[in-house]
Amino acid sequence: MSTFTIMMNGLRFHSRIGVAEQERIVGNDFLVDVSMTVSSDGFVSEDIATTISYADAYETVSRVMQHEWLLLESAGRQCADELRRRWPAIQNCKIKITKLSVPISGIDGTCAVEYTD
Repeated sequence: MSTFTIMMNGLRFHSRIGVAEQERIVGNDFLVDVSMTVSSDGFVSEDIATTISYADAYETVSRVMQHEWLLLESAGRQCADELRRRWPAIQNCKIKITKLSVPISGIDGTCAVEYTD
């Protein structure tokens, strides 16, 4: 069976996600990468209704990222759940959320969580 993998990479959000209360008050910057695999069997050339709209998928992820979360894991799984609810044809969904500024002494880079279902 042939498939399409629809990807959106480097989606930037300012969100209130973090265990520390201050992170949920002031927020932080995040990058989100999304990968969704669907069968190409029902695809009709030039018919947007037979695939996943980037704009609609972005809106779904954006709504999730607007919520306050303690854990990146929770936000990642919720993104995947919402996308699959909207497009049941998704066979595999991968969400990677990267926190660009980590408020932990000694960490100079980023931290990320990747969820695959």
